[in-house]
Amino acid sequence: MGFFDFLKGKKAEEWFEVYSPLNGKVIPLSEVPDEAFAQKMIGDGCAIDPAPGAIYAPVDGEIDIFETNHAVSLEAPNGIEMIVHFGIDTVKLNSEGLKRVADVGSAKKGDKLIEYDLDYIRENAKSTKTPIIITSMDMVDTIEVVASGDVKVGDLLMRVKLKK
Repeated sequence: MGFFDFLKGKKAEEWFEVYSPLNGKVIPLSEVPDEAFAQKMIGDGCAIDPAPGAIYAPVDGEIDIFETNHAVSLEAPNGIEMIVHFGIDTVKLNSEGLKRVADVGSAKKGDKLIEYDLDYIRENAKSTKTPIIITSMDMVDTIEVVASGDVKVGDLLMRVKLKK
């Protein structure tokens, strides 16, 4: 090892930033009342206990909105895939209380995707706690949830370190 190897060996680590897709309080996945999310079977990340409002794109990328409007899948330009799943058992609402306002395809961070009626969903679904999950864990070295407490749309939520 040469004296200056520390300079060339330390390339900037590749981190990918994920921003809050909704307003609310950041909570760990373990507090989501669904085993698949709480035990990170689908992927890793965090969840948000939402305030009234809408779901926005947390990153630039290609989006697909589930037919029942309860979830959005996204693929960033670097290949990272994620899902924003509004509430638990909200698929059973069959779009009631969830209004799609974006088209499938390209989205920019901060684009409004789905409006939700929080009161209706609270009354008719198991939970409104909303997981934000990185599903392409094979590409991920580390996930850091950097936000805590209350967040607003567009606040930095997570940093994802990609595998080399």
